[in-house]
Amino acid sequence: MVFNRSNSSEQAQTVSVVRYIRADEMNRRMMSATAVIAFILTLGVSRILACSWAIGYFHQVTSLRGAVVGSKFLVLHSFRWFRQSVERPQAKLILYDYCWPCDVWSLAPARTVLTDNHGKFDFGILKPSHYYLRIDDEKSSLSDWFEVEVKGPPNPKESETIDISPVSPDCTGGHEFTVRAN
Repeated sequence: MVFNRSNSSEQAQTVSVVRYIRADEMNRRMMSATAVIAFILTLGVSRILACSWAIGYFHQVTSLRGAVVGSKFLVLHSFRWFRQSVERPQAKLILYDYCWPCDVWSLAPARTVLTDNHGKFDFGILKPSHYYLRIDDEKSSLSDWFEVEVKGPPNPKESETIDISPVSPDCTGGHEFTVRAN
């Protein structure tokens, strides 16, 4: 029996080429499947809403006076005690009369105050009503909106601590309006 070496080397070459073609095809299919799955997941994520605040929920106060605090420092931001220990000096607080539905940006401000060097503010005596409160701290690029109801006679012992820190994706931290009556 005669053994032909050239024929076996051709077969070995053909088998190795087929293996490479199959491996390339498998890699392409895996990449395509991964891309399709990633695309489908991305479609679902775009419809998930981040934190949304209740419309028409008013923080009830007798006067608007207190302190603006907040931080966006990455690591310590998750600790409430840290966020509320960082004062926001020279933050601008703008009060708008409440309306619904309306374009808040087209409203004229009812009153505007700046915080002092320790983040303290006082709007003085306000008529009982519903308001939008916008707080902008241009130095740290922090800002926030709150809906506030001023009611009853002013309580001189009442004060507010307003945390304008950013809110985490899990809806924790920041956006806090704390009323204290000493």
